[in-house]
Amino acid sequence: MRRAVLAVVIVSAAVSAPACSPASLFGDDDSAGVPVQAGEQSGPLPSSQQFDRPFPVAGDDWDATLTLSGLRIVPSTVYSDAVVVVDVRVVQASGQPELGPGDFSAFDPAGRPFERIENPAGTVDDPLVPSVLSFPGEEIRGMVAWTMPRGHRIGRIDVVTPRTIGSVTVTRQPEDPAAS
Repeated sequence: MRRAVLAVVIVSAAVSAPACSPASLFGDDDSAGVPVQAGEQSGPLPSSQQFDRPFPVAGDDWDATLTLSGLRIVPSTVYSDAVVVVDVRVVQASGQPELGPGDFSAFDPAGRPFERIENPAGTVDDPLVPSVLSFPGEEIRGMVAWTMPRGHRIGRIDVVTPRTIGSVTVTRQPEDPAAS
């Protein structure tokens, strides 16, 4: 008789268990709240890109192709830290792309951001300025610069637009001309 009672208890527990998540059986269910819809995303997902290879970027009503190249450290008498520079080329595909230096960020390998130089005129030859591209095939070129403490390494450069997060991982470090 005891076996029959035990079997009934186990069966009734097993029948009611599928309605609960395994975590909630132990009182540590943090998932209560906002339901997640399959396939729903709240913003752009990061994508891995490469230097010297064009990749698509997009805004709410525009598309363009962006290329990052020429990562280097440039000599500067204005900054005590090293100045890291990357060349940017953007070609309009549709709409009116708006891009500027504020769309670019640089980070060390641990993910700590470098400070972007707001006005690098005099430090770099051709600073990128905020621009609007208005016809197909139009392009802009310029340089974006950051300060990086001497002896540190650069880990990645990100470009963030309303519908794109492109991330370029730096595997080969630029040479510091002041170090030689």
